Amino acid sequence: MKLFIMCLAAVVAIGSGVYPQGTAEGWSHVSPLIELAAFAEDEQLEIKELNTTLKEDFHKDELKQIQQQITDYFEVPQITTQHTSDATKYIYHDGQKTADIDETFTVLVPNNESSLFEVVYTVTSAGTTPLAPQIIEQITDRVKTRIFTENITNYSFIKSEYSGMINEVLFYQKFKKTFNIATIEVSTEESWTSRSGYTSRWDQAIDLPDGTMNVQFATRNLGNRTTITFGTPILTAEY
Repeated sequence: MKLFIMCLAAVVAIGSGVYPQGTAEGWSHVSPLIELAAFAEDEQLEIKELNTTLKEDFHKDELKQIQQQITDYFEVPQITTQHTSDATKYIYHDGQKTADIDETFTVLVPNNESSLFEVVYTVTSAGTTPLAPQIIEQITDRVKTRIFTENITNYSFIKSEYSGMINEVLFYQKFKKTFNIATIEVSTEESWTSRSGYTSRWDQAIDLPDGTMNVQFATRNLGNRTTITFGTPILTAEY
């Protein structure tokens, strides 16, 4: 019921262009992906991809148990194994996938003497599925309960497009104001610009030489359109 109420509130936010605001008790608990989607919808961006990625390290003693849990998660698990000089990678898909939302587990087991291995879970949507952010949020909540612990790192981003040229500086200022961001770093290369910053709105953060960051915003001018990608704490997409 709590999740349903949270999703309903997010739907209202997306439909009305209203973002959850900070209060005396702290920021809204609506997920970053849902808040980012609300911003994209309000700015009339064409959402091309929504993505949430979960990562966590486990002890190698748990390898078989985790692999079995992942196998049991899918109705018809499809497993691919890749071997390199550094590690063995196990990639899990659903062999009966029919929906617009795609889920993938990657288990990376180092060949060295490390006692740890990494589990990476990624769920993506093309952005055309109704209420895609809320669906992804429900899916990731289920995955967290079944596979991961409280030690996960959670990455979320939205890749979108704007038809035609865009004033990248002014648009970033809207994004910055909406999420109360302090800009940390700016990188520019020809038609590509990336900005990193920090907001108290979201918990996870990464330490940089110039300060702590937990949000990135990138634009690429492609002539007749502009690609805009933003997420937290860092972008895991090519932009």
